[in-house]
Formats: sequence, structure tokens, C-alpha cells
Amino acid sequence: KREVINFDFAWRHENVPVDAVGEEYQTACGPAFTPFQNLSCKTDRPVGIFESPSICQALCCLSPYCRGWVFELATGTCSLDTERLFRCDTAAKGTVGGTRDVPGPRPPLAGLDIQRMSSAFDDSKWQLIDAPHDSLITGTFSINASGHQGNLPYGLAFYRKHFNLPGDWEGNGQTTVYFEGIFRSSYVYLNGIQVAFHESGYTSFSVRLDNVTGVKFGAGQANENVLAIRAQAFGGSGWWYEGGGLYRHNYLIHHSDVHIVPNGILGKISVEEESVRELEDGLVTVATKGELTAEATVSLDQKLAGNVSVHFQLYNSEGEFIAGMATNTTVMKPGDTAIFFASHVLHNITLWTPANTSMYRLLTNVMLGDEGMVDQVNDTYIGARSASWHAGYGFLLNGQQFKWRGFCNHNDMAGVGIAIPDRLHLFRAQTMKSIGGNSWRMSHNPPAPMLLDVLDRSGILVWDETRNFGDEAQWATDMRDMVQRDRNHPSIMLWSFCNEGGCLSAEPDVSSIGGQFRAAAKSLDPFRPVTGNMVAKKENQLYSDLTGEIDVQGFSHMQGFIFDDFHTIYPEKPLINSECCSCVTQRGEDTANPTHLANFNGDCISEQTARGISRPFVSGSLVWTLFDYLGEPTPINWPHVSSSFGSFDLAGFSKAAAFWYRAWWLYNFTHDGMSDRQWDVPSRAPPLIDSEQPLQSAIGSSKDTGDFLIHIVQHWEAAPTSSAGDDDLRVIQVYTNAPQVELHLNGKLFSRKVVPWYSWAEFGNISFEAGNLTATAISWSSVVVASHTRLTSGIATAIVLAIDVPSASTGTGKALVLDGQDTGMVRAMVVDSRGTVVPSSAHAITFSVSTGPGRIIGVGNGDPACHENNKIAVRSAYHGLARAIVQVNMNSAMPASIRHRLAQIDSESGQYTVLVHPGDEENYSSVSEGITVSASSPGLASANITIPVTNDIDRHNVLATAKAWMTASHA
Repeated sequence: KREVINFDFAWRHENVPVDAVGEEYQTACGPAFTPFQNLSCKTDRPVGIFESPSICQALCCLSPYCRGWVFELATGTCSLDTERLFRCDTAAKGTVGGTRDVPGPRPPLAGLDIQRMSSAFDDSKWQLIDAPHDSLITGTFSINASGHQGNLPYGLAFYRKHFNLPGDWEGNGQTTVYFEGIFRSSYVYLNGIQVAFHESGYTSFSVRLDNVTGVKFGAGQANENVLAIRAQAFGGSGWWYEGGGLYRHNYLIHHSDVHIVPNGILGKISVEEESVRELEDGLVTVATKGELTAEATVSLDQKLAGNVSVHFQLYNSEGEFIAGMATNTTVMKPGDTAIFFASHVLHNITLWTPANTSMYRLLTNVMLGDEGMVDQVNDTYIGARSASWHAGYGFLLNGQQFKWRGFCNHNDMAGVGIAIPDRLHLFRAQTMKSIGGNSWRMSHNPPAPMLLDVLDRSGILVWDETRNFGDEAQWATDMRDMVQRDRNHPSIMLWSFCNEGGCLSAEPDVSSIGGQFRAAAKSLDPFRPVTGNMVAKKENQLYSDLTGEIDVQGFSHMQGFIFDDFHTIYPEKPLINSECCSCVTQRGEDTANPTHLANFNGDCISEQTARGISRPFVSGSLVWTLFDYLGEPTPINWPHVSSSFGSFDLAGFSKAAAFWYRAWWLYNFTHDGMSDRQWDVPSRAPPLIDSEQPLQSAIGSSKDTGDFLIHIVQHWEAAPTSSAGDDDLRVIQVYTNAPQVELHLNGKLFSRKVVPWYSWAEFGNISFEAGNLTATAISWSSVVVASHTRLTSGIATAIVLAIDVPSASTGTGKALVLDGQDTGMVRAMVVDSRGTVVPSSAHAITFSVSTGPGRIIGVGNGDPACHENNKIAVRSAYHGLARAIVQVNMNSAMPASIRHRLAQIDSESGQYTVLVHPGDEENYSSVSEGITVSASSPGLASANITIPVTNDIDRHNVLATAKAWMTASHA
């Protein structure tokens, strides 16, 4: 029997600063570098300020794909680079450095590093943590750290797990650990013996344990094993925050010696567009005929041989058996690996669509001679759909034209960094849908598997992208790993090789490299197209030679005439605006100044998104970005430590831009200026949470009626520097999809404006007068269809709390599951005596869990210039808002069989997260009352709120929640 056990709990962790790199590494790679001095390099990225150039060289030495290092003698700034375009040929005084060919030699671990890998090492003083865990997010922001990385210092992340392997596993199959992702260049040791090295920080990998010399099975301290990991949280190729450590899920897997290899199953239901039929007003789509094809890669241990076949069974979303098929029998010798294939014709197939995310479950059984079934994988989910790209009229999904209106995203959030909990993935997906987004570009790396699971069930299309593109063998391997792991997800529509300069558009061998990557992708998934997000133009040809190796041309930040020119030159090549619209905005800032950006950015997003959406031959536009992210502060560097491109800030609070997108992408594209609904608009979009509304109303409020929305961008507060007698004239912008807007000040009509299509209303020269500013949306028949009021706030008197996750309003469920990992978000608002949020408030708010099975694991406020610690449960309000991230700290909901194994396996079980042993559930019945979160600040009335919890994991887990939300759309 195959067993899959959560391996996230009870790890010991220590983070070591990069400037503590030992002397042995500072000299290990010296001969491999060609030294230089008094030069600067293109595309180099600072990693910190250090005392000596030898530390800088050591950091490059430890990263096999680091091409060079540069050290500024006057400032101590160290920069590394992994880019293929890295060249050092510009004169610059006071620098030393070196370049080399890659991959460079990887020095063996030495000194304290190798001691930390030993099973005898004393780690009792290390921090006890659960994964997913970001090793860098706990750091202190520093002007001396890299701005690319959010000014959080790099480090070496060490993890150690003490565990026992069940005695009944010994000599009875194989035991492996599956890591979804470790950032990065990770060394893995078992009982002091190196068992793996994995370079990529974004691809998943397995490590076999049972065949390692000295591995132990059975209970007790004498049979305890130690798994040790060293991860280099530096030297990555990102110009944004990449974090570090054991930041995704991990699993301990035990299976037969005859088994399906990791990610070894491919299921595909092919349908022809002409067989597609719509039911239930377009919400359910079926195909009258199609074909199921399935393959499984099976491996035999060296000591086995026999006759092997594979049986597949297909079940629909209701659990009903649909079809079964068996492969031919193959005689396998010891150590063999073979691919087994079968197919079956299907009829009346329910299709996967954004409106109905119906999925099929493929069960795979491996059969060995007379022994029968020896291995089974029962959790492969696939979707039936057709997808095609056309040069003349864009993208078709199930035979219907579908315009991509989506967003690019990085991988981090306030408080948790890159270790985003599962339910927060759902929050981010539902947030995209709440403003009309239908597609998600992975920028610029393969994502956490749970995110893809969520997007499958949420009906959001995916552009999946590998991290590095070039002629290095490792990077082609990374491409293959991504495709093999992700290929069963119906939401994924295409594979991307590269991003912008990383597409090597000007390189003479780019066509050859593209051919290698194309072959790698097509060998594992011949069905999906390949693409790249490109910027460069080639002399006399206008576009890169890579264009000939991709199926769909992606462009980043191009003017509209580029699309027209490309379509003329390549009339048969499909085209998409794969990155656009880097329109900066900062929540709550009414005007721009040298240290802050303005909230208003409607002029930028309306013009730039239209470039891809208005042209029928362009398949759509993907906006940069939905959420702010750490690193890449633009255009203001320090003290800013995060970007400001998002329509939501780093803490998940809505900016004004979110209301522009909801008005135009959700409501007006719903009928596209007409009465007929377009099905590329999310059919089950959650309400858009107005973060400044203490008592959030769902659709049906005066501000958001479900067809029309109106939002005043600016606050209506007295200018902090104005004095009596000064003219305080304001410009007010209003986002709405209504054709007209009236603005009223204290009950008096100020003006009426016509709203241009895909635009906004603007009112100038308004003299400030404390009170209320109301905007009303007016139809062409002069009927008020929506209204929004801004009140001048009073003195801050209290804190009000709201639960944003889990919440029916955000589509994230009704309760947190007590599985030791589920996570929610609480919003704190500083209000006056009337309950109005006070935008000027910067009160320090202390969060705590007063009762219940939970803990605060992070805080945030969305301020890109905030340098407060992400993990200390105190956060100043930014424009009256602060965020607490709350995690359950008890595991009573996982199946009893899993909890039984966890009690056997985790040596330090229960010390950080309470493990409720099977049969002890009644002793913890009081936890059902929920997690009560408290917030306080001197001078303000405190507040409490209780997050519901449940043990019903089948009904309330993240994927069940996503599915239930979509199913409700059919009610």
C-alpha cells in the first residue's frame, strides 16, 4: 500500500548570515575565476555590503551558475550575476571581481556547515518550526541589503528533522521524501551522509531514504534518523524577493518496489471543438465524444523482475465510475523503467470551463504477475477541454472565443514571505476573480502545486513559466521537471521558456536553445503550445529568432503598433500581450510626493490594458501585477522595500485600481457594452472587499450593485499642512462603469460628468469643506444606479476587526480546518466614534490569540516603506489598516491513519503544533469554539474577533472550499 504522510511538522531551523561564510569557501574557487579590476558589469545584482572581496567571491563560488562577482572597494557592495548576458567591459574605478564559465565547480561542504549536517550535531537551541517556512522573512530590513530582495539580508538556511521510520516499512518497499520546493542549491543529508543536491529553487524533487547506509527503522531514540538540509538563500537570478528555505510542502512516501515514479502519470481527455454543446445557459458545457489517453511510468527495484501491466479507472466529479482500461503486459527486468499506455473512447463528456470547473479523477493501479495490485496512485485529477490559438482571432476555449484579461504574480505576501499557506492561495485566486481577472501568469518560475490545484478549481487560466533559459543542461532539466509535474492541470494553457531579457533575443544561438527547450516540453506534453515573454527586436527582422521556435508570441510592455507590425510580418503566428501595464499606485495616498506614489493610476491602466484587449488578433493582456511584492521598488528605492504595481498591496488590502478593474473588467465586459454575457468573465466572482469599510457589504450595496460600481479614489480629509484662510483645492477622480457621474459636497451638487468608455470621471478645483463627499453613478436614463460617500474622519477612538479569511465574502470558506496548517487573515481598522476608518492613523496595533487553537504567524500593513518585523505581532497601521495572519496550532482533523503515522514518525511531535492522537479527540472538544484574536493599541478601545474552526477536513479543506464556491454558481 502506498502511503503519503505529511512531512512538514517539527523541523529545527537556523539561519546563518551570508557574511559568515567560512574561510574554506573564500579560497575554494579562486582559480576558476578570471580576475579583473576597475570594471563594472552589465546585469549584476547587489547581494549586500561586506568587509572583504573574498566573501563576495565565496558567495559566487557556492552558486554553480554564478557567472561573476563584483566588489566595490569604497562601499563594500558585493554583486553577483547568473545572467547569460553578463559582461564586464565598462570602466569603473575602485572595483575588483572575477568571471568564469558555468556551471562552475561546486565545493563540498566543510567547516561548520558539514558539522551541521552530522546526526550528532546538537540542534536543541535551534528554532522549532513547521514548513512551509521562509528563512529570510524573519530578517531585519537594512539599507545595506539588496533592494532587489526587499532589503532583507540573504542567508544560509539550515533545517534538521529528527524522525523514526515505521518498523513495518523495513524491507517492504521504498521510502522517499518528496520536496515541493527548497530555495535553493539545497544539500540533503541523512544521518551525516549526503543523499542529494538540488540546484533549482522552484522545481520539486524526490530523495530515496531506505537504501542509505545507516538508515534506521523502528521506534525509540536509538532508531532515530536525522534529515539535514542546507539551502543557499542567495545567488538566485531574480530581481525580486525570492526568499529562502523549506518554503513549500514536503511528504514522506512509502510504496512498493514496483511503483509509479514521481509525477509519472499523464492523463488527457481530448475533445473536438465541433462536438461541444452548451447546457444550462452556458454554465455547463459537454462534448458528445472524446478520447481518454493515459500513460504511467513504472520502475522496478534492482532485486525484482516480473510481468507488469497498468490498469486505469476514470471517475467523474461526483465519484461515479466512467471508464476503465488496461495496458498490455510487459516483461520487466530488475532496475527497468517502462512507460505504459492505454486509451478509451468517451461519450457525453462534461468539460472543464471557467464557469464549471468539472474534473475527472484518474486512478492508476500497477499490477505485478500473480501478486495483483502492488502500487496505486488515486489523486490524479484531469479536465476535459479543447484549447486553440489563432493568429486572426485569438484564443478559443472549447470552441468559444476567450479574451485573456489577467495578471502576472510573484510568490510572496506580508508576514509569510514566499511560504504562502494554502488558503491564502485561494484568497489570491478569488481576489483576482473579484476584479474580473480570468488568467494568471506565473512570474517567473514554476509555482507551488497547491496554487495550480486552486486555479484548476477556480476556473482561472494559467501561463506556466520556467525560471532560466539558456544552453546550460540544468536549465533544460528544469523545463522538463516543470512540464512533467504540472502537465495534468487543465488550467494550464501554455508553457513559457523565458522572460524579457532572459529570452536572449539578441543572442545568435537563441534559435538552437529554443529548439532544445521546445523538444524538452513537447516530449512530455505534446498537446500544449510553448511561448516566451519577449521584449527585444532584431535588426532587419523586427523580432527574435526565438519566434520561430515558439507557438504563441508573447510580448512584454510593447506599444500597440508593435502588435500591428508583428501581425503583418507574421500573419500566421498567434499573439498575446503577456506582460503589460506596470502602473504604480500606493494605497491611501491622495497625491504623489518624493516619498510616496499616488493612489490614482487610471490613466495608465486604461490606456495600456486596451492595447491587447482592443485588438481582435491579440489574445489578451496580462497586467503586471495583481499584488505588490517584496523587492523591485519602483520608482522609489529605499525606504521603499516592495513594489507598488499591484491593485492590492502586500497585505492583500485593495487599492483604488481594484475598483477600476471590477467596474470595467467584471461589469462592463460582462456584456461588453451589450446585453449578451461573455463567458470569459468570471461567472462566480466574489465581492471586492473595500478594506476601509468596517461593515463590509456584499454585492447589492449602494456602492456596488452587481451591475454598476462607483468608487471615489481620494479620501476627503483636511490637508495636514493647511491653515485657516488657505485655498485647499482638490482634484477628485471617480472610477465607475456608469455613463455619467454626479459629485455632491455636503448635499450640494458640485458637477455632473460624462464618463468616457473604459475611463473615469475627474472633477477639479473643489474647495475642501469637511463633511461628506458623495459620487452617484447615473444611467443614460438619468437613474441613480450606485453611490459612494467619503466622510471626513474624526479622532481615532477604537479598533474594529474583520475576518477576511476564511470568509464567505472573499470566497475562502466558513472555517479553518484543524490540520495544524490552515491559515486565516484578520483585518484591523482604526476608526473614529462613528465607525469611519481614520486614514491618518498610524497607531501601533498589538495582535494576540487570547483563546483557542491558533497563533499569529505574521503581520503586515501594505506600506512599501514599512521596515517593521514581519513576525513580531505588532504592526503600525498604514492609513488606518493593519493585518494579522493567524494559523491553527493543532492537528486533530487529518485522518486518524495519518495522525497515527505522524505520532510514530515525528520525534518532536506536539512540541510546536499539538498532535491529537486518534481516540483523544474528545479531550479537545473545547477548541471547536474557535480562535479568538485580540487587537489593542494605547489610547484606543481594543477589539476581539473569533475565527471559526472545524475538524471536517473533507468538507472544509481548501480545494473543497474552492469547488463548493464554483458549484454554488449553478444554484
